[in-house]
Amino acid sequence: MSEPSTSNSVVCEQIAPADLAANAGPTVLLDVRSPIEFETEHIADSINLPMGELEARFEEVPRQGQLVVICRSGKRAERGAYTLLGRGFQPQVLDGGLLAWRKAGLPLKEGKKMLPIERQIQLVVGIGVLTGVLLGFFVNSWFLVIPVFFGAGLTFAGVTGTCALGIILGKAPWNKLQTPSVARNVRKTDCCP
Repeated sequence: MSEPSTSNSVVCEQIAPADLAANAGPTVLLDVRSPIEFETEHIADSINLPMGELEARFEEVPRQGQLVVICRSGKRAERGAYTLLGRGFQPQVLDGGLLAWRKAGLPLKEGKKMLPIERQIQLVVGIGVLTGVLLGFFVNSWFLVIPVFFGAGLTFAGVTGTCALGIILGKAPWNKLQTPSVARNVRKTDCCP
């Protein structure tokens, strides 16, 4: 029985939170979460370039120092690292993301607490479906159109990758940041304590 070949696949290297914190060399911390998530909390001196914009804006990623890609749990960071691998970078992924960083007792820079867009979508859809079902059951069956509307919207979002509700919520006044974190942070080149 032959061993599986790994020559056609590249595996992104993981770095443990404690190892990253102890790293004294020049390091670029690239946070691929949304600007709202980044504004809520992030590792000091990290830069924010959301996963959805990474492909089009990879040239803004500094090439000086070791590049470490960060997200909440490590999943988006891994996808971001693979995107950057295809662009000539040699990124590492923070193993376990910010959840592991916090669990290790390492410092986070905290900002204004905001509910991520994904959770806002879940709340709006959940409330809409529950309200529609209750009104349809107790008031008039025509109210069942409301959960059908939300179901159709979720199906459309799943098929196309475009969530109209997410776009609308992203423009809501409570989701506006004082200063765009991407533009403010992307020029920093050497990071990490």
